[in-house]
Amino acid sequence: MKASLRYELKMVFNALRLAEVRSWVFSHSFAFKEVYPLRYVNNIYFDTQEWEMLDTHINGVNERAKVRYRWYGKTRTPAQGQIEIKVKQGQLGYKKLSDFSETLFLNKSNWLEITRQFQDKSEEEFSKLFNVFSPVMINQYKREYYASADKRVRITLDYDMRVFDQTLSSKPNVKYEQPLQNNVVIEVKAEQEYHQRVADTLAQFPIYCQQHSKYLNGLEHLWA
Repeated sequence: MKASLRYELKMVFNALRLAEVRSWVFSHSFAFKEVYPLRYVNNIYFDTQEWEMLDTHINGVNERAKVRYRWYGKTRTPAQGQIEIKVKQGQLGYKKLSDFSETLFLNKSNWLEITRQFQDKSEEEFSKLFNVFSPVMINQYKREYYASADKRVRITLDYDMRVFDQTLSSKPNVKYEQPLQNNVVIEVKAEQEYHQRVADTLAQFPIYCQQHSKYLNGLEHLWA
């Protein structure tokens, strides 16, 4: 399923000042309120042997994509998640999603077994991805969810990020994490038609938008 184009604009700030970031959200004139409880977000990122996904990010290609499997919670045996192709076109983007309800045993299985699960149990468009894509990174972070009073603009706060390299082992590495900068990623999201609402939202934050990819940032730290 392909969603409509939406804005996804990011700001990065020191997570030690997370309380200050929340104060910006709560004092905003659009009356942002928490709309969903805090939860853990987990992603397995995939790339080709030639690192094509990474290459497009490093080179600033206007239209680029990421392939990942996402699930929620602290479990290492997710029984429900979704495979995503996330496409970025400048400041706009969309996702193609496929629900995946097979249990993954990240603490027991090897990557060959897990990849075969994705190949055998996914919709055709997604299944064929795993003929050429391999796991390169797992990340996890906490996410807070806010929406404006009119529900047209959403803000998420992501922090306590953890990254695990998957390129050096035949089994999922969910134990040995890499150090990251202690940042909070503030993301402003809205459908394409609400361009002015997005601009007005950003105008009341005391920091500027910047290009930021959790995938690229995680790999940079893995290879630093």
